[in-house]
Amino acid sequence: MGRFTVKNRSTIDSMRALCVYVRGGKGHYVPAKAVEEELQNKGVETELVEFFDYLSVDWLAFINIKYWRLMLKVPKLERVISKHNDSDQSGLNLAIKYANARCSRKLLSNIKKFKPNLVFATHPYAGTILSEMFDYLGLNIPVFYYATDVFNAPVWAICNKLKGFLISTKEGAERVKAMGQNPDSIIQVPFPLQKKVRENPLLDKKEARRMLNLDPDLFTLQLNLGGEGLGSLALLEDLIEENYPMQVVVIGGLNPRMTRKLARVEERAKDSKCRVRVDGFVNNVDVYLAASDILAGRAGINTLVEAIFYHRPFLITELVYTVIPSADFVEKYEVGWNCTDNRELQLEIALKYAKNLELLKELEANYDKAPIEYGADKVADILIEKVING
Repeated sequence: MGRFTVKNRSTIDSMRALCVYVRGGKGHYVPAKAVEEELQNKGVETELVEFFDYLSVDWLAFINIKYWRLMLKVPKLERVISKHNDSDQSGLNLAIKYANARCSRKLLSNIKKFKPNLVFATHPYAGTILSEMFDYLGLNIPVFYYATDVFNAPVWAICNKLKGFLISTKEGAERVKAMGQNPDSIIQVPFPLQKKVRENPLLDKKEARRMLNLDPDLFTLQLNLGGEGLGSLALLEDLIEENYPMQVVVIGGLNPRMTRKLARVEERAKDSKCRVRVDGFVNNVDVYLAASDILAGRAGINTLVEAIFYHRPFLITELVYTVIPSADFVEKYEVGWNCTDNRELQLEIALKYAKNLELLKELEANYDKAPIEYGADKVADILIEKVING
């Protein structure tokens, strides 16, 4: 039970936690699942739910994911549109009014079935709207929102009816405070790293490559397409054209369109010294991290922080609006490179390190200087303590 005393045992055994995420990639699901598992390990009964499913608004879920996938296809446009939307609270106010008017009955029905003592939400829709709905319905259920973007949060996440606004970096805490979040509610917490990543011993690169049937002696770049499989293949295409000996492993979601594109790219790679292997969505991310020399792709926060934890530099090729501050962090602590939309620089850096592996050792001292603490178990401890002590 960690720091909890025996007298807390009965309280924890009777505690119930509702963990809420929003479907779309893995950025919101992974931390929700990681914390849920740790709460279970500590004796808390849990329920993991998708926000739109929980309120039975499937049509909104459909619109949300279609819109997000469209934005991911055009990241330059996404940054412009999201920046504009992030300065406007009118949409949030309408969403809260709609939820109170149309979803209250469904929410009450679900709450009566499970009777949670706390809600842990990993998406601003869930954190803010559920806080407002509980207030509207007179339900005294504390809501804790975890800011998955780590270094930032969208304006919709700012809600002073939250019991706790959890964020994993000092930079992020300062940013949301400046945005108007009540300082008393802001709690800096460890990053809820996946258990399999945090607890598995770091494999030797060659050993990890053998486990994945890769060449153990060849420079290895992991290209991450994100949970939706909508990342750019520009760097991969340039590496194939460059014809330098290396291996590129492509992981992430694979929609039908991306699968067809990758099949064409793999065919081209047959005549190149750059070997390409497409593995798609994988469960053993720890082994892929250990096998890689460099990670590249869209800067999804989970993958980025996992790379820092495993001492692997991240080559950022694309950014969406809310994670722009992550690029500043990567450059500040020299744990990667921000080459957003700069195709020539992406290729230059990848080849530079492929041709001189000794340069990777020069980065080694930087990872431990990056001020990020890890542990979904510690996040679970904080939630329990806040509910017990009020």
